[in-house]
Amino acid sequence: MVMVSIYLKIFIALYVLVNPLEGLPIFLARTETLDECQRLSIGWTAALSVTCIMLGTLALGRVVLALFSISIGDFTLAGGVIIFLIALKMVLGSSQAADSSHPMSDEQLHSFGIVPLATPLLAGPGVISAVIVNASKGPTDRGNTLMDYIILSAIILAVGAATAIALRAAGPLKRILGETGIEVSTRMSGILVGAIAVGMIMQGIKDSFPMLSHG
Repeated sequence: MVMVSIYLKIFIALYVLVNPLEGLPIFLARTETLDECQRLSIGWTAALSVTCIMLGTLALGRVVLALFSISIGDFTLAGGVIIFLIALKMVLGSSQAADSSHPMSDEQLHSFGIVPLATPLLAGPGVISAVIVNASKGPTDRGNTLMDYIILSAIILAVGAATAIALRAAGPLKRILGETGIEVSTRMSGILVGAIAVGMIMQGIKDSFPMLSHG
């Protein structure tokens, strides 16, 4: 039961960091002239790209840390700072939406689901940092077993599926929540992300400076 709670927390943390609500205003603005089929295609492309980015990070994260001789404490601290800055941006608002009304060329439209929607908007540095931390430390801070990797992969697939559902429901969500509702939801999610970031920063400090834990 404890492990279920831990894995549920990882799912929630990743989904809040991906935060499809943050991408909805840009997604809706850039696809408003498209038919429903084209909009759904872009949404699926974005969700698939987000999933692939997270799975790739899960598989190679530890290798990258070892390659550059980066300790997990150092990375957790750095990742926490990055995520906290993202949280501030979510809470205080972003100027990205202001640029979302510019029309895209056919080539930009074709790649929009991958860049900038999937990355860096949805699967940005915060998501990548969180996945690498989980890949390195494991759910109990003692590293990952094969089963842990399988479960983490399943969690990532679930986050990807939830992202696809959110993007698919972009139209109905906008009608229900309105632009103000989406903005409020994004900012409240930013507070949750900030809390997660503070926890990562504190853990990174403890891992990098273990003597502080006994002070």
